[in-house]
Amino acid sequence: MVKILSPISRRDEVEEVVQAGADELYCGILTPDWRERYSVVASPNRREEDNPITHTSPHFNSFSELKEALSVAHSFSVPVHVTLNEHYFTFKQYPFLFNYVDNALDVGIDAFILSDVAFLLSFKERYPKVNVHVGTGGTTFNSETAKFYQDLGVKRIILPRHLDLKEIRAIVRNTPEMEFEAFILNSRCANVDGFCTFQHGLADFIPEKGKKRPYENACMLPYNISMHIENLGEEEVETVIKEKISWERQHIWSGLHIDDRPCGACALYEFEEMGIYGVKIVGRENLKSKKVKDTKFLHTLIELLEEKGLNKMAFREKARQLYRDTYQWPCIIFKCYYPSVLIEPC
Repeated sequence: MVKILSPISRRDEVEEVVQAGADELYCGILTPDWRERYSVVASPNRREEDNPITHTSPHFNSFSELKEALSVAHSFSVPVHVTLNEHYFTFKQYPFLFNYVDNALDVGIDAFILSDVAFLLSFKERYPKVNVHVGTGGTTFNSETAKFYQDLGVKRIILPRHLDLKEIRAIVRNTPEMEFEAFILNSRCANVDGFCTFQHGLADFIPEKGKKRPYENACMLPYNISMHIENLGEEEVETVIKEKISWERQHIWSGLHIDDRPCGACALYEFEEMGIYGVKIVGRENLKSKKVKDTKFLHTLIELLEEKGLNKMAFREKARQLYRDTYQWPCIIFKCYYPSVLIEPC
């Protein structure tokens, strides 16, 4: 069956998330020495400061704290993976990063999620037997890329968010020895993560109101577009109009993108058929209650997949109803990770 990969950032979350149905856990760590040397903006794991609204952290703050969490997870035979998935590191950072890896291995981390190919090469040379997963920043758009990572000794690949089910199916079919994860809940960014150099910590916070502005991070900053088409030829006007449409689509997306609503649960039926290893819940910075709720939601659906005689249509109907009952908002195509399941016939 498809595995559930849930986020954690504190020791006291582990048992409840596991009991909710998590098969594997993943986390980040940002220690004071990293903060002092590189600042949080240069976070090694694509997450920066605490959530200013919930005051929850996306990180473990020490390896001793991480060790305690691992002890709990391993008592349930649940593996834990740590993220070092920034898109690129400088060579000067490598000694510091290797020290991180050594400390993580000492406390019992089961695998590392990487995205920087150069760092991956150095990592595998130094730690040839350690499990490596390539994050979505590794931009695995096709099976040739998957085979490239396979040749480098990668065990698992987290697929980019924007791939549709047909593309995912082709990659999985053509790389049968590789494990694959697909995103399933929260934070459905329309941009290609591996090409993005924005940071999640650049959102505009309003201290006096205790909340962020409508845009949550730099890729959602507001901007104004004006058109000047006087004295332009017909082809030039057409080009400008196409650009205008593209910009407007970005505006529409920024208004619809809400981190805690995107869902792809209806696609679990297809993922099970494809042989996808696991589905990933986004949200290391979320409250424990949200992490537990998300995990229970998916666990219930995966149990439904085991029921004999449940066809694709029946499963989708149950998934959408459970989504509405769990989160108290409707299933909307604009917030669907895999919208083809809402428009294609079963």
